[in-house]
Amino acid sequence: MSEGPNDMLTCVVLAPLDRQVDVQLYAALTERGWTPRVEHDPRMAMAEACLVRRELRMRAAWQLTSGQVPGLVLAPHPDPDDVDEMRTSMARHVPDIPIWSFHDQQLDPLNESARIATRITEEDVVTLDPETPALVFHPGDEDLEPEPLSREEVSMLLHDPTPPPESPDPEQS
Repeated sequence: MSEGPNDMLTCVVLAPLDRQVDVQLYAALTERGWTPRVEHDPRMAMAEACLVRRELRMRAAWQLTSGQVPGLVLAPHPDPDDVDEMRTSMARHVPDIPIWSFHDQQLDPLNESARIATRITEEDVVTLDPETPALVFHPGDEDLEPEPLSREEVSMLLHDPTPPPESPDPEQS
């Protein structure tokens, strides 16, 4: 995933292999600013949704995106048992990934993360100021509070070489 910061967010669409994806689904995703990554197997769709979430979180840490994860969109699938197993597994292991279903030309939230995402409005979106401090966190530990660092501090940590140790000056001895 090498999208730029102004590109559409990637979502995963679980769709059956033997049927064409509904054009209205693509229109609904575009309206939200999402671009689909289509998978046909529920296990692969779950894995791909986790990878997309990870990438978007990393980009959000560098304040390149809003941090919003579009999640997984379920098109009508011929094997509902596999889809139900996937949803149960996602609820247990990655409950923060929103899951949506596509019915009647609209996206409906299927879990709490998707319901929370539907409550986010345009007024809630914050435009990032270049002077806003970066937030540093470890993606695996969500219990820690982010620690603000200025952009200069981040740049110094990433780009400035470590100065060599001071050598004794023979002229001052």
